[in-house]
Amino acid sequence: MRVVTAREVGFCFGVKRAIHLTQQVLTENDEAFILGDLIHNKAATSGLEARGLRKVEHLSECRPGAPMVVRAHGLPAEQLQAAREAGLAVVDATCPIVRKAQEAAQKLEARGCQVVVVGDANHPEIKGILGNLKDPGCHLVVDSPEEVREARRERRLSRRVGVVFQTTHSVEQCRDIIAELMEVAREVQIINTICRPVRHRQLDAARLASQVDVMLVVGSAKSANTRELTNLMRRHNPNTLQIENAEGLDPGRFTGAETVGIASGLSTPEGIVADVHQRLLDAFPPGRSGGCDCE
Repeated sequence: MRVVTAREVGFCFGVKRAIHLTQQVLTENDEAFILGDLIHNKAATSGLEARGLRKVEHLSECRPGAPMVVRAHGLPAEQLQAAREAGLAVVDATCPIVRKAQEAAQKLEARGCQVVVVGDANHPEIKGILGNLKDPGCHLVVDSPEEVREARRERRLSRRVGVVFQTTHSVEQCRDIIAELMEVAREVQIINTICRPVRHRQLDAARLASQVDVMLVVGSAKSANTRELTNLMRRHNPNTLQIENAEGLDPGRFTGAETVGIASGLSTPEGIVADVHQRLLDAFPPGRSGGCDCE
């Protein structure tokens, strides 16, 4: 067996930045608060929580005057304003790429477009994008051509739309949605907010998936970008599995496989990927199933 890890795994730039900012805050303060998860990986955030990062659901749970870290996915403007009015010291760890998506949506709204966000309506990034618009109730979130058709039937879709994308979506996932919008809207303005480094990762992982017998995607089940990467990999290799860490490996799933590829979500620590790689090497040592090496 050969075990091949994609060229880029581990944290993306935005995740690294969010963790670094939070570490700085905790170096200077005994505790800091955050609405929701900084990133979607418990292994990555447990150390920060041990140092004093307190996850809360409401601003009323924060100690007045304490720092409040904004999660990498961003927050609606209303929540940011409320935090400042409550006397919290806001530390904005929003990913710069996500910030650009928020600004792109604002630009389209200012042009008089109904903003259509392609993404998961329940994802915090999408809530942050909508929450930074002047009139979020007038805009729309869709994640499939069927949802576009449904919005048209219900007369919720304008004839003039401006489109932005969840930053971690794959181009493949968005093409059919754009095609459907082109069929039903008179004018479609598009600002491509898909993160380019993420896109490069996706393409590299897709090439690897097409060359191996089994493809592994390592990341939390709570991570939307990890789930999307898994779905993309299955287009190139139906024998794709998603696991959170090395504990999720079932050696029986690899019987007869000569090559295994490994990719990761954007919030998966590189050390977890290395552990998965090593666990496969331990399960299939030299002399078993033809031996094992890695690249």
